[in-house]
Amino acid sequence: MDTEHDDTPDPRKTRRGPGVLAWLLALLVLVALAAGGAWWWNQRGAPAEAGPDLSPEALDARLLEAEQAIASLRRNQQGIEQRLGDTQARTSLLREEVLGVGQRAAILEDNLRELSTQAAEGAQALRLDEVELLLGLAQARLAADGDTAGAIRATALAQQALAPLTDPQFISLRQTIGQELAALRALPEDPRNLAAGELDALETTLPRLASRAPGAPPAAGESGSGWQRVLDAVVQVRPSSSQDLISPADRATGEATLALELALARTALERRDDGAFQASLVRIDQWLQRLYADDALLRERRERLSALAGRSLAPPLPDQGAALQQLRDLRRGRAAP
Repeated sequence: MDTEHDDTPDPRKTRRGPGVLAWLLALLVLVALAAGGAWWWNQRGAPAEAGPDLSPEALDARLLEAEQAIASLRRNQQGIEQRLGDTQARTSLLREEVLGVGQRAAILEDNLRELSTQAAEGAQALRLDEVELLLGLAQARLAADGDTAGAIRATALAQQALAPLTDPQFISLRQTIGQELAALRALPEDPRNLAAGELDALETTLPRLASRAPGAPPAAGESGSGWQRVLDAVVQVRPSSSQDLISPADRATGEATLALELALARTALERRDDGAFQASLVRIDQWLQRLYADDALLRERRERLSALAGRSLAPPLPDQGAALQQLRDLRRGRAAP
């Protein structure tokens, strides 16, 4: 059994569809017309309400307002120009003051620089004066008294005073002072100190020397019987040319004279008087022979005095004064224009 499909549309469905669409389209057209009319009505009434008033009175009023506004702008412009001029004048004044302050600051800096330079030069000159004084003192102590210890102290102080001056022109002077100080420290012991030690040793030895006065004990190392000691106490055999003091009073005078000769020798030693010192040593040796017995201790003391008599009291001083002369030449060169 064959079936056929019928594609023919239903007449009722075809008539219902276009009717709904037509109503919708008509409604939209009405809404659009209403909106357009409202807009046209508003546009028609607005220009009539917001349009400018072109009457002569209104134009005069607007012109007066414009002239007043222009006058006010001109006054404001003049005020601004006046304030600008005042500001420029103040700015110029401040600029000049700043320039003046800068110039004064530059002048003050120059003055401070000059003051610092003068202060540095003054401190340097003061140190150089101190160094010159110390070097002159060292040379004077060597020349006047041969005081090597004092000269070493003065030269060391001069070296310390010159140490803060780091200018290259003082390098040579510093080296010269160091060389002189090293030469002074390398000197042997002062002969005056050696001679003073020998005199002290002699004075210490005097009480231990044997006396050959009547009743004096025998010298160390001498021996004999009791009769011999009694005989020595009563009778004393001695050369009359070298020891002629017999009474205790004369012996006391001789011992006082010996002490005086020792004091004279010390005085000559302090003055470094070689002639007086040698003469005192000769007299001291003579009194030793007259007052004390000839034993080993006395001979040893006399030999030491004889060796002391052949020495000079002047110390072997090195050549000094080069540093002082160099310093003076340097200062004269700095002072020259």
